[in-house]
Amino acid sequence: MTVWHVEAPVWAAYTAGMLDAAAEASVETHVAGCAGCRAAARAYAAPAPAVWEAVQATITRPRLPRPLRPLQRLGIPESDLVVIGASDAITVSWAVAVAGALASVLATTLAGVRQELAFLLLVPLVPVLSVVAAFDATDSLREVAEPTPVSKLRVALLRAAAALAIAVPATAAIGFVVPGLGSLTSVWLLPSLGLVLAALVLHTWLDAWVAAGVVSAVWVVVVSPVYSELSTMTAQLLVAAVAVALAVVLVLRTTTLKLGGAR
Repeated sequence: MTVWHVEAPVWAAYTAGMLDAAAEASVETHVAGCAGCRAAARAYAAPAPAVWEAVQATITRPRLPRPLRPLQRLGIPESDLVVIGASDAITVSWAVAVAGALASVLATTLAGVRQELAFLLLVPLVPVLSVVAAFDATDSLREVAEPTPVSKLRVALLRAAAALAIAVPATAAIGFVVPGLGSLTSVWLLPSLGLVLAALVLHTWLDAWVAAGVVSAVWVVVVSPVYSELSTMTAQLLVAAVAVALAVVLVLRTTTLKLGGAR
């Protein structure tokens, strides 16, 4: 049996695409079983591992949820969007924000003479519930943060920002829907920020919804007797100071300790 190998002219014709189908198949069949010709092939056709790497990256790349895809066009890094959309929890948090805003509108409208109290008790809690929904038991801050190379603080801020992107506008719209609120339409913003930070801090010890329940209960107990003073400059400065303190605690908890999530 005559042993043959792929010669230089054949390689030149093969790489130029000039061989007919039968000859091309013959070359490929021979090279599959001939180590010498496989080694010689490198001189004529450079390997293209990048092609397979690109295929693998395309296959394994997580598909962004549809609501997040427009954000990629705004310049938000895909890695951040993958963290935000790691599960359906972010969509749930947006639904909670809209539902909470609608419920607050209804409750405030039906409150009559206690309209201001109902507004200040309920509205600041809507963003809290939205953020907590992004870190609920099926996708808690601990479970998202631990396996990723992203810092726990960054994960917390990304998920919270995504939830608030819908919660804050939906909640702010209440002031335009319910008549007679006056300056209260903006008074809730700082308290709501403080409550969100408090919920995230508590979530480093407790489950998400337990943290939300504690924050909501404390808010109702503390604010009910003094709700009429909440719009004063002194009260707003006090709330701002508490929010700053909670932000410091959140940074410390998420950068120096493992998030327990009641575990």
